[in-house]
Amino acid sequence: MGSSADQGSRFMNFRSRESSLIVIMVLLLAGLFIFDIYTPMNFADHALYAVVILLATAARSPWVLPTAAGAGTVLTVFGGVGTPWFPDLPPWIQIGNRAITITILWILVWFGWKRRQAETALQKANEDLEHKVAERTRELATVNQTLVTEITEHVQTEQALRLSQGRLAGILDIAEDAIIVTEHDRLITLFNQGAVKLFGYDPGEVLGKPIDLLFPERFRIDHAGYITVFAHALDSDRRMTPRREVFGMKKDGSEFPAEASISSLAVGERTTFTVIVRDITDRLRTERQLRSLTTELMMAQEEERRRIARELHDDINQRLALVVIEIGNMLAEPSAMSSQAKETIQSISQRLVRISDDVRRMAYQFHPSVLDDLGLTAALKQMADEWSERTGVKTVLVQEEPSDPLPRDVSSCLYRVAQESLANIMKHASAARVELELTCDDEAITLSIYDTGVGFDLKDIRARHPGLGLVNMRERVRSVRGRLDIRSEQGQGTHIIVHIPFSGAPHEETTSSLGR
Repeated sequence: MGSSADQGSRFMNFRSRESSLIVIMVLLLAGLFIFDIYTPMNFADHALYAVVILLATAARSPWVLPTAAGAGTVLTVFGGVGTPWFPDLPPWIQIGNRAITITILWILVWFGWKRRQAETALQKANEDLEHKVAERTRELATVNQTLVTEITEHVQTEQALRLSQGRLAGILDIAEDAIIVTEHDRLITLFNQGAVKLFGYDPGEVLGKPIDLLFPERFRIDHAGYITVFAHALDSDRRMTPRREVFGMKKDGSEFPAEASISSLAVGERTTFTVIVRDITDRLRTERQLRSLTTELMMAQEEERRRIARELHDDINQRLALVVIEIGNMLAEPSAMSSQAKETIQSISQRLVRISDDVRRMAYQFHPSVLDDLGLTAALKQMADEWSERTGVKTVLVQEEPSDPLPRDVSSCLYRVAQESLANIMKHASAARVELELTCDDEAITLSIYDTGVGFDLKDIRARHPGLGLVNMRERVRSVRGRLDIRSEQGQGTHIIVHIPFSGAPHEETTSSLGR
């Protein structure tokens, strides 16, 4: 309340001073105007209007100064009209005097305006300085209090750090994974209990020795180079490498597959590397068992498809054919059967023929007999022709006949991959052309399927998990120790390559970038 009253009092005083100053200026302008009118033209008494402008500079309101100058200008002009002219002086001199007076008035206004700007800037700078001094004083008080608090907590922090180090050492010791810490020279500085269990060394046997001791000799160059490359490529966005499969070596010389990752911690100019190693022997054994089981399930599924197709074709379809033949014999023999009954029997015969065709098509979808009877090349040609006729998409098939008959599982795998690919092209690709190429040599057989469709984003498929069809293709190719390569871009079509080595060639993983 007191602050508001003081502000109100100051405002009233300001208004009172401004009003008094304005009254004085008005009276002075009026007096100078009267004096100017009754004074001969040769007297430059109109220059006294500058006194009013100087008084106006003392006003705080921004409109007072230009208003006074405007009034002085108007009075100077009107004074020149009503003042007696001096006959001995040229008129232009007398008019020039008044023009000079008007110019002086506005020059004084400009100087007054600049002075007011300088005063305002100086006042603002003074206020900012006072504010900064007050703020800095508060900051210094806060910093002083913080320093007191930090000094008080420093001893507690050191004690907590010692306790934390002890707890960290305990946590590292109870971790199941092997945790090994090395410096830039690859000398071991920490060897936890998980590493003791995994490698069989006591900490005293490995501390201060190169980490190469823990890897088989044939891999030591690669592992050392990997750590060196990681150290040189280190940046703020990459503090840990993805896990990679390596081989470790125990104290007794036995080797084991492992999964390892490297992380780094830089303190000043010193960089420490932490290597986390996990034994994956059991996991790889489980994966091999799962792959073997998947292969057996696919083989069993294919055999069941073959059996069902055989029964549909050789049993049910044959019996339907016999029924159609018997109906035909009935219709061929003259009898007392009415025309309506004959039409009904003919309709039933036609339905049986269509059912027989559907059963034959179903048997072909389960397992095409041409694949067993004539081989993969004939089966692919028949499938491509039927698919092209059904979809209207131009299909180009280029293939060469293998010199030796292909194993049944390889033929089935390639046929199913082609079948699944064509189904995906029909559903999703909107392709105008499809190319299939089958090539083989003494070492491997390769199936290439290319379409000119819309394509897809491999990264997006990998993030969303691939569909069942792609997973089925991948597992089929993996079951025959082959490699599946899928290349696709938006608007660039899709290219699928299946490469299956013959017996004796090493197994190659899928490289479709769709995840394992």
